[in-house]
Amino acid sequence: MNNLSKKKLIMLVLPLITAVSCTNQPQRQVVVGVEGYNKADTIISDIGDTRDFPRLLEITDSFEQAGVISPVRAIFYKTIAYNIMGQRSTALNLYYKLANIDAKDLTCQADIESYTYASKDYVRLLCDMKRYDRVLREAYHADRKLKEVGYDSLIIHQDIAQMIGECQLYLNQVNEATKNFNTSLQSMKNRLVKNHDPLDLLECQKTMNAIAMAYIHTNRYQEAIPWINRQDSLFIAANNHPARDTVFVDEMMADINYSKALLAHAQGDFDSAERAYATYQSTHTAKQLRSIINSNEYLMLTHRYDEAARNYTQLEQFLKENGFKCDLEAIGNYMIPKYRANLLAGHRDSALIVASLVAEYYDTALVRQKHNDADLLTTIYDTEGKERQIAEQRAKLSQQRLISVAVVLVIILIFFYIYFIQHRQAYIKLDATNRQLDATNRQLIQANKRAEESSRMKTNFIQQISHEVRTPLNILSGFSQVLATPDIKISAEQLKDISDKIMENSDRITKLVDKMLDLSMVNSHADIESNDAVSPALLARQAVMQSGIEQATHLNFELQIAPKLADAIIMTHEKYAVRALTLLLDNAIKFTHPAAFRGHHDNSKKANVMLNVSATKELVLFVVEDTGIGIPAEQAENIFTEFVQLDDYSNGTGIGLSIARSLARHLKGDIILDTTYQDGARFVMTLPLRH
Repeated sequence: MNNLSKKKLIMLVLPLITAVSCTNQPQRQVVVGVEGYNKADTIISDIGDTRDFPRLLEITDSFEQAGVISPVRAIFYKTIAYNIMGQRSTALNLYYKLANIDAKDLTCQADIESYTYASKDYVRLLCDMKRYDRVLREAYHADRKLKEVGYDSLIIHQDIAQMIGECQLYLNQVNEATKNFNTSLQSMKNRLVKNHDPLDLLECQKTMNAIAMAYIHTNRYQEAIPWINRQDSLFIAANNHPARDTVFVDEMMADINYSKALLAHAQGDFDSAERAYATYQSTHTAKQLRSIINSNEYLMLTHRYDEAARNYTQLEQFLKENGFKCDLEAIGNYMIPKYRANLLAGHRDSALIVASLVAEYYDTALVRQKHNDADLLTTIYDTEGKERQIAEQRAKLSQQRLISVAVVLVIILIFFYIYFIQHRQAYIKLDATNRQLDATNRQLIQANKRAEESSRMKTNFIQQISHEVRTPLNILSGFSQVLATPDIKISAEQLKDISDKIMENSDRITKLVDKMLDLSMVNSHADIESNDAVSPALLARQAVMQSGIEQATHLNFELQIAPKLADAIIMTHEKYAVRALTLLLDNAIKFTHPAAFRGHHDNSKKANVMLNVSATKELVLFVVEDTGIGIPAEQAENIFTEFVQLDDYSNGTGIGLSIARSLARHLKGDIILDTTYQDGARFVMTLPLRH
């Protein structure tokens, strides 16, 4: 977007809560009467300067109802106000309405620019919420609309390309992420050729820092190094700039050194990490509340639990100032890390208070998340329905034009047959209308069935997840109360048992989160690159280790590997292949346990589980065979459906086998249940021997 275009955009000069920074933003002035802006925009801008946001929302609604401003500009103004007021869920519902804005509704420059900036803020909010698949969907959807009106592509902007690449990186689409990061870099180079002011240097540095942090958080440390080095050159330019801004320079120094500290620690260079962190701590930016909370990531990595716990005493103030609600995102990003910091620091009373708050907020957060997902689903269905209606209207319009031409020709050429032809046309039109009504009715029936099934699955899923989270949280809360009881005498053996239970239930929550992340990944239809050269034997041993099946006391485990596979190598994705096999072993552990037999089991006899690794000419076979409770043959496919459990009284979420099969199929393999085996259950996972 050129500078003239920026000047025309109405932008409230207030710090939005984003991942960029808390620095002052440049003011974009309204040019009344030019490219669609009018007096109403000036009034809204003036109210924004007073920070009277309820008044701003009221005036914006009035102008929209009177037709003074367009719906897209109203969405833009109101989402800015709601974001600053901390009402992110309300802003999110408004962002959903961007999908209803048709390209033909963007009739002037003001509307186009409002749509562009609202779409950017929407994508940034989704990225902060880690809704990676939706970021990609919404970014490309907005880009297509802007191209239809002949405007600049949205996805080549430096920050949008960076966010798309970041999402692709977290979805393991490494090659596509690299391309978008390079697109962002080229956009920054073009920007700095035209403008080299301190603000331009700061914003480019922050975009580069976001890319570096994405590589660090995905354990791709070598790829992070050049992005940190590029920031150093920008810092030098900003520090030596004739119009040097001390606030900008301080922010840049803080960002760069914090990233260097994380990278050096991850690479084992602890001295360099401490020096970089000390430089970060010397900045004014590090003393801001947001920086104090965010620096706990480094403190927890370096086992400085007391310091992290002290920082977290300011968490409530941070959440209040930044408008965070007690949703699943805040619980996962802030409340649970605060609990761990206090627990590991030995502050058991504080840990107990945090655990109680998490248990109290969880139900409300889960309901809020359900409503947000339902709103999005409704918007998607509405959008698809409108697109179908538009297509049908266009087809009907074309048909009516053809009919009109035919009628005119018939009247002119064959007046004698006019009655017959009109009668026949009326019959054809009625028949076509009936067919359209029948087709529409069938579509509505199918849509209603999908909506009912989606609602049922969501309800079951929420109930199962609630149980799976509440149980370990209650255990953690109970033991925390025991430890916090004054003058209680606990033996070393009892203390060890309590510690083991705390770690066991913490791991249970972690495994549940891992399963949810795996489910999100396989449902995003992301491609998994099979670039790891690994032996089937190594995959099997890693899965055995990760499942802990050899430590299970209720079963005898045996691993068999065909001799010809001792030196065999296959091309696959090591992490996800091991994950799929681990889930099968977890299933065997669970359903060979005496509790799974509901009392119909001789506890003196141990169950048997065997993992056999063999190969055919084209496939590697991983066969997990157990003597557990077994699975009826008629349920052989149903057990791979998400959230399905054959025993309603067993623990679990019903997604393990679904995730395992999806991962295997992403790797060009499969998982099936061998129904010929009658002594328990036998699952066969296949992977291609040659990719």
